[in-house]
Amino acid sequence: MFYSTGNNFGADRILFKSYQTSNYVVLNAKFTIDPMDERYRLNRQPEIYVPDLSIDRSAVGGIFSRFEETRTYSGRVYRYDGGTVLKSWIKDRNTICIEHVPGFYEKGALTFYIQALYPMLNQGANTIKGVKHSLSIEAPENYLRLGDESFFVAFEHWAFLHMEFDYCKYSYEYAPWEFRLVDFPTDIDAFVPVPGGDNQFNPECGGMGECLIKDGVFTMEERVMGFWDTGHDPFLYAFLVRGDNDNIING
Repeated sequence: MFYSTGNNFGADRILFKSYQTSNYVVLNAKFTIDPMDERYRLNRQPEIYVPDLSIDRSAVGGIFSRFEETRTYSGRVYRYDGGTVLKSWIKDRNTICIEHVPGFYEKGALTFYIQALYPMLNQGANTIKGVKHSLSIEAPENYLRLGDESFFVAFEHWAFLHMEFDYCKYSYEYAPWEFRLVDFPTDIDAFVPVPGGDNQFNPECGGMGECLIKDGVFTMEERVMGFWDTGHDPFLYAFLVRGDNDNIING
């Protein structure tokens, strides 16, 4: 683990989990900002400053940004959280760039999720091949079914996880979810965004919730409204650092 040394958009110090090699870096971080802060609102190139990374530049990767919004009807609270996918890249050994989020200034706090693999540019050597494992779950009453393209790839120091949500019993649609990810690494602890769902009151973006993956167990207290709407298939896509790795391999 390491902390950022600064940024140019008003965020607090950011804690990173990382796994670093000579030709790629996997970074995990979650942080929240005030988008009305002028340091962010007027800044078209947000940058995070960090101690020396193992690579000096990277190809573009994807991260997520999310806001929370609730509305109450007849005494019941409904979630209309939304978000988007952003570009991110390593500019140099000490700078991580993230794409500016336009149009969300009035939405309150924005939470960013960096769970990305940054490959070094023009470095095809020392690549590794992983084994794709179909993802299955153990849930009470088999209340949830994943899509056919749900899978994971596990390496010694990190894992990639892709989940599609296909079906849920009606009685569990609004209930908290908790289930075990069969054979998935148990040394991962991360809050992960879950894009998907029609966002009725925020048509400029899609719905986006949050889950926790810890000790091989997936938990999600609530889903956004429209989670199961046709054409808004919810999913999960994340590169996740295992344990407290912060290894740097030079060469």
